[in-house]
Amino acid sequence: MTTRRPGSRPAPPSAAADAPRRTPRPAVLLTGSALLTGAVNYGGSVLAMRLLTPPEYARYAAVAAVLLVVGALAGATMPPLVARVTARQATAGQVSSVTGPCLRIAVAAALVCAVAAGAVTLPYATPGLLTVIAVAVAALWVNATGLGLTQSRQAFRSLAVLWTAEAVLRAAVTAVAAATGGGDTGAIAGFAAAAGSTALAALAVRPRRTSGPDTAAVPKHRTDDRARGPEGAGATAASTTGPMWRQALAIGLLQALVYLLPALDVVVAAAVQEGDAALAPYQALLLPARVPVFVATALAAVLLPRLTRCPAWGPTHGALGQALRQHAATVSVLVAATATCPPEILALAVPPAYAASADLLVPLGIAAGGHATLVLLVTVFLAWGPLLPVAVTLALVCPFAALGYGVAASGTRALAWTSAAVAVATAGAVAVLAWRRAGRVRPGRGAGCSLLAVPVPALVLGALRPHPLPWCLAAVALAGAATGWVTRRQRRAGPLRVLHLAFEDPRAPGAGGGSVRTHQVNRRLAASGVRVTAVCAPWPGCTPTTRDGVRYVPVLRRLAPVLRHRFPCQLAYFAAVTVGLPLLVRRTDPDLVVEDFAAPFSSVCVPWWTRRPVVGVVQWLAAREKARDYRLPFGAVERLGLRSHTTLVTVSEGLAEEVRRRRPQAHVVALPNGLDAGAVAARPPRDGNHLLYLGRLEHTSKGLDVLLRAYARVAGEVDTDLWIAGDGPHARALRELADRLGTGRRVRWLGRVDGDARFALLASARLVCVPSRYETFGLVAAEALACGTPVLCFDIPCLRDLVTRETGVRVPPGDTTAYGDALAALARDPERCRRLGAAGPASVRHLDWRETAHRQLALYRTVARHTRTV
Repeated sequence: MTTRRPGSRPAPPSAAADAPRRTPRPAVLLTGSALLTGAVNYGGSVLAMRLLTPPEYARYAAVAAVLLVVGALAGATMPPLVARVTARQATAGQVSSVTGPCLRIAVAAALVCAVAAGAVTLPYATPGLLTVIAVAVAALWVNATGLGLTQSRQAFRSLAVLWTAEAVLRAAVTAVAAATGGGDTGAIAGFAAAAGSTALAALAVRPRRTSGPDTAAVPKHRTDDRARGPEGAGATAASTTGPMWRQALAIGLLQALVYLLPALDVVVAAAVQEGDAALAPYQALLLPARVPVFVATALAAVLLPRLTRCPAWGPTHGALGQALRQHAATVSVLVAATATCPPEILALAVPPAYAASADLLVPLGIAAGGHATLVLLVTVFLAWGPLLPVAVTLALVCPFAALGYGVAASGTRALAWTSAAVAVATAGAVAVLAWRRAGRVRPGRGAGCSLLAVPVPALVLGALRPHPLPWCLAAVALAGAATGWVTRRQRRAGPLRVLHLAFEDPRAPGAGGGSVRTHQVNRRLAASGVRVTAVCAPWPGCTPTTRDGVRYVPVLRRLAPVLRHRFPCQLAYFAAVTVGLPLLVRRTDPDLVVEDFAAPFSSVCVPWWTRRPVVGVVQWLAAREKARDYRLPFGAVERLGLRSHTTLVTVSEGLAEEVRRRRPQAHVVALPNGLDAGAVAARPPRDGNHLLYLGRLEHTSKGLDVLLRAYARVAGEVDTDLWIAGDGPHARALRELADRLGTGRRVRWLGRVDGDARFALLASARLVCVPSRYETFGLVAAEALACGTPVLCFDIPCLRDLVTRETGVRVPPGDTTAYGDALAALARDPERCRRLGAAGPASVRHLDWRETAHRQLALYRTVARHTRTV
């Protein structure tokens, strides 16, 4: 297997991080389908060109141009609208409830477009042809709705098949109709037949089934940010339908203008000449000349997801410059090949009568290059906005372009050069808009060389034009070199792939705050376009699943029913990671490996097992204590693990200082945990009649045995009961301890509490007890303070940063007597508890999951930068 260092690249993975390995990536799959569709459309047009008479072909080409505009408008409007609405639906019944309204919208739009298409083609269309046009327009809009449903159901294979099937069926019906005497009317019927058939097939595609529980199965407090911003899961489809539909309408109108402009010359000229056969050579040569537009559309489909994940018009990233370089590499070769095509080669593609007009290829190639550049630039605005300046620019260009085409329609040469001038001028105007919006965007490395290389294909192929065979060899070589270069750039600049050795699944019994942090950060990275695969320890009932965009993969899951105890599961996880890391790396092909330090070893020296860049996340650093408990050399393994890492993330500044002391050579960054929006919003009325412990039922680190003994000392002095919420490995032993201490009736065991109930419980308590012997952050303490409840804890480093004299009480570490005295004093003084709790929310307001995820992603990109093209 090819390794990353120093700077080499492995073969591209054949699977996304969240799909089986044999499934191709959706972007690659759909791009290949788009290219194949373009090739089939070109072949169908060539067949129509050869089978129809020149007058019939002139009418067919004019109507086909109109229908292509209608199809582009439908394809740009309905799939985004349908996909964004149905993406929020969870069941097939809810999705089907959206289908009816969307179909009604499609039919209404089809009626408007059918009237417009009939008005445009009325000067030369027969009544039969007008009827077929209306049916084809309706079928195109319904087909776009079906494709939108297929996309929203994540059936990408079906979507690619439908794209290709529509083109194949259209070409077949057109060829059969033309060969059997159906004329232009029968050929246009291919549009209606193909779109109608694929529409029915698309509407019949079943929703995709996921391989595991969905987001609803995850505890809400661990997956949702509620009540604020678009990032929160509390937003519903009903609350966002209006803005989403308006945005889809804006995108559809802009795309309609983009696709109308390249077809406007044929539409206007055909209307002016009333379907005169003299326009047929011009229309025939448009087919090979428009290949750059098809390629630019495919490139834009690949670039759009990546551009949307980049900072909009940021000052430093090179996404825009990189896109332009890739575009220049491919389009310059295609335009040069079109403009310099030898007559002998052209005669193989078009009939001899049309090949006599080969001099039109130069302006038509220039026009195609301008239109292709326009497609790419508009894609940038679709990703980053705003849409209004571009829409206004195109809306102003179209009437002037139509006027120019009408004046130049008398001669094909004048029409071709007018088309070239309009395309170049429009692309230049939109490029100026992009340049003004980009501001200080750096062009990126190699931009100068890329721009200087643009005229090279034209010079080489122009010199070889008198020699057809060398010209063909040079054209193939240049096209192959450009395609290979773009493919490598796309692969290197694709989404960041992270293999996270996360130790715990947040759904696993006894999972602690570390798994909460891992999921909260990773789900925000996934929302930013990062492909995250989280490997975790097995637990009974575990399955591979994708939640909030994060792929969870439990190792040795078939052994989970046997490994019912926590410690064997932990050992199985570390053994599987140590032995199977090369296989995990080969399957996921990550740009970065992240190792969460976890009990009992902390780290298993992951950087020594892989050559990929590694970042260690230190949420736990207490192997010495575990070594005393189990009498095993866990501390020595921890020291080796720290020595193996060069980049480390800690969850508190105190832990960062400890790591720096032990590993001075490492780059250590402290990124604190954040808080769920539900904690901040929790403000129910307090009864103040109970003390609360919430967390893992474990006494080694959480010190729950200390709390039970301290409470037993003062239980007779206070009238407040102790509530204990959570699960964990020592639950039975702790219940037995409470019974032995004589407080069994005063201790209420609540079990695991999640979601909003968790924050309501924290907010309703008089005091939250955190008796931990050691902590790496203290998430429960931070959540309690956010809920306005004071905290009683030991004076240990991490909790010292959270619990101050204004928000709680700290006592000497391990002093059970002092803990019990403080507990009794606070339990008897509800006014003091209210005063301390009132200062809590302001003290933790700076803890924000989004900020933590943003800074952690920046660190990931910095570490992985030497293996990627940014």
